[in-house]
Amino acid sequence: DTQDDICEQETVPEQAEMWDDELEEEDEPEEERSVYSELDEPTLPAIRAVLPPEETSCDGATHLVVSVGLDAGLLRKNAPNEDNLCAVQGTRVTDAGPEEVGLFAVADGMGGHAHGQEASKLAIQVMSDILVPALLHGGDDEENFLDLLKDGVHRANLAIYRRNREQEEMMGTTLTAALVVHKTAYVVNVGDSRTYLYRATDGLQAITRDHSLVARMVESGAISRDEIYTHPRRNQVYRCLGERATVEVDTFVVALQAGDLLLLCSDGLWEMVRDENMSKIIGSSLSHPSQISTALVQAALSEGGADNVSVIAVYLAQANE
Repeated sequence: DTQDDICEQETVPEQAEMWDDELEEEDEPEEERSVYSELDEPTLPAIRAVLPPEETSCDGATHLVVSVGLDAGLLRKNAPNEDNLCAVQGTRVTDAGPEEVGLFAVADGMGGHAHGQEASKLAIQVMSDILVPALLHGGDDEENFLDLLKDGVHRANLAIYRRNREQEEMMGTTLTAALVVHKTAYVVNVGDSRTYLYRATDGLQAITRDHSLVARMVESGAISRDEIYTHPRRNQVYRCLGERATVEVDTFVVALQAGDLLLLCSDGLWEMVRDENMSKIIGSSLSHPSQISTALVQAALSEGGADNVSVIAVYLAQANE
């Protein structure tokens, strides 16, 4: 099935726009994923700052320890992987001297196997092409970094939208990305791929907010948070890249401290492994941060591996670690 402005695999009455990133095979038991873009957007703040406790010192040199995990999952092992990710680390020269930076992104495509894979790949490619050169040679103020990230998302959205205008089958993708500069993370999000912050004193906390129907229902009190994982419409999202020429982007600023860990992942992880279990895995693996992504992917597979799984773990280590 095709529609002019829809990336879909099914049609829902009275809903003109819907996105889908699930399998097309009739015998696949997984729920199909879609976007209801006509839903009213939540009226929550788009920018949130997460600050370290005042009594905790952030002084001293630090460096990033990054691990990446990507798996097609058990139920989709013979199909194209619709997830894509990037993890780029480098050094930028500032007036104060060399400074470590990192760009990290996870995209979960939708629109059927081939198209979902193309959409997520295109989003990651455009983001990295735009951000990496600008990051290494651009300014160093907070507003500049946020604008840079948002510009990358908007350009990725436009690239997918234009591709959709050239073909009958429509496609789209979620995207969450983090730009880490010194001890600050600048985070963007569209869809239901997530970025978390793990801090030993607080455990694992979500930075981003899902743009999904079930998240709306939790916010309104219609369902409990636990019902997100079993609700029949849990795969429906109302915001993604590629549907329209412009897209609304949530942005967050997170102040980091040594020992913090940023986790970026697709729903193939968080739907399989609950937040409390992810927190336990991360906490027990901090002595070997380079192995955290592998441990989380294995946990998702152990719980059934129903979807593609993408994970990036970014640990802010002391210089002597």
